[in-house]
Amino acid sequence: MAAPTKGIKMSNLDISSYNRQGKVFTAANTAAVATTAVAATTTGLYVFNPFGSGKKLVMVDWGWASSVVGTGVGNLGIALMPQHQTAVTNTTPIIVQSADGSGAATKAVARAGSSGTLPVAGVAVKWLGGNIWVTGGTGDHPYMLCGSFEGSIVVVPGSAIQFTHVTTVLTGLGSFTWIELPE
Repeated sequence: MAAPTKGIKMSNLDISSYNRQGKVFTAANTAAVATTAVAATTTGLYVFNPFGSGKKLVMVDWGWASSVVGTGVGNLGIALMPQHQTAVTNTTPIIVQSADGSGAATKAVARAGSSGTLPVAGVAVKWLGGNIWVTGGTGDHPYMLCGSFEGSIVVVPGSAIQFTHVTTVLTGLGSFTWIELPE
């Protein structure tokens, strides 16, 4: 008999099952946008969970397609805004979609945007990749990056997740997929 795990509970993330229940959502840019370094005023793609929503956003995956060759070394990352009671000013909203293909997600609590003001700046939590640059030469920029969070990042009510960069602005199209679960 296996030894008890002393409070550690293992689980898997059955995304297909959550999707059949209408709990999986996605947001993506429909036009190329430039990322901003971690700051309260942000562009690129962000998803926020309004304070008091009663849901946690369990992040599933992300994608980024570059649309412009960089002009210098640049690295793409993920920033997470700490929980805050002040609402996000969503200047350029993006429609959140149900991941089951049924269209705009009217029952999703999360909201998304490509330009807005967060109550506080996010904190870089994950670096995804970047481009290389040869001084006096030509830069190399990966066309598509994608990855899985597998629930390793959870956006609590009053928090947000966003693409960010360091050094050089990156321009492209981003996407996030998440599951909305009760707190």
